[in-house]
Amino acid sequence: VSVPVIAKGSSTGFKALASGGADLGASSRPIREEEVMSLSALGDMLSLENEHIVAIDGLAIIVHRDNPLAQLPLQSVRDIFSGKLSNWSQLGGRDGVIKLHARDDNSGTFDTFKRLVLSGASLSRTSRRYESNDDLTAAVNSDINAVGFVALPSIGSAKALAVSDGVALPLIPSELTVATEDYPLSRRLYFYTPAAAKRKPVVSDFLAFVHSNAGQSIVARTGYVAQALYAMSLDAADGRLTGLLRLNLNIRFEDGSSALDNKSKLDVQRLAAFLAAAEHRESRITLVGFSNPVTGASQSSLSRLRAQNVRWALRAEGIRHNISALAGSAVAVSDPDSPNGHRNRRVEVWIQQ
Repeated sequence: VSVPVIAKGSSTGFKALASGGADLGASSRPIREEEVMSLSALGDMLSLENEHIVAIDGLAIIVHRDNPLAQLPLQSVRDIFSGKLSNWSQLGGRDGVIKLHARDDNSGTFDTFKRLVLSGASLSRTSRRYESNDDLTAAVNSDINAVGFVALPSIGSAKALAVSDGVALPLIPSELTVATEDYPLSRRLYFYTPAAAKRKPVVSDFLAFVHSNAGQSIVARTGYVAQALYAMSLDAADGRLTGLLRLNLNIRFEDGSSALDNKSKLDVQRLAAFLAAAEHRESRITLVGFSNPVTGASQSSLSRLRAQNVRWALRAEGIRHNISALAGSAVAVSDPDSPNGHRNRRVEVWIQQ
């Protein structure tokens, strides 16, 4: 089987699907509303059958390894790349004009950056643009005053900064913070397939392989964050529930709803398979639901309902473990009023072996 791969940015994948030139479109951003409409004759691209989350990635804000800066608020990242901040001394660093490096307009990386960072602001015209993440990293590595953004596998020998969103603590992009999607600049990587293409055995078999343990091991070897599950020690987590280990996923939901999103529907299946393994059959499970950290009984009720919905979904998968569903305290991973506020609406999974 011959599989040509054309990597020129996420938008080109949707155009190829529309023209019939591809059976599968890869994207590093969610499909846009206008793209859903233009592809509607090929099926509902927002459905579980046509939208496939295959890996998790993060946008790293990178600087030269000798830059003394260690972390930045998300607002400062926005101000840097929009040109409001132009010297490292304005951020407590050494004197030096900030040199901006950014991906080109065709890349899903830049689309994600616009959505998560710029939030309506314009990229400074002084930015140097790149078609390749690796070329951008090489440029940052050669200039102590440079700053850029790349996908996780392209950090290389550059220095990745910890990023905070509002009241949340700064988080550095890592396998843990990206897998749980708590890192403010984490993102999902997608495959989109027309309904007719999904009926082709070669396409359906390929997608089944991508979601399998063997396929996800390739995701990990490539440098992205796989969706295979494991329990983290208390040192790796934060010890909020004494005596329990945290799994490396958060169950997330449709906006303003307790309904699972497409990734979480598959995550529940992965979680069920994980719990069905011999070493976990006697484990006790605690599901902790969260909402945006605002005061109100309704938010606490919705947090608990989210946890209960995950428990019901696990029951539907045949899991009969002792499962507790709780409402968590107001632990923010993102600014509630920002475009990332939806990240606060989640269910954490904890396990007692």
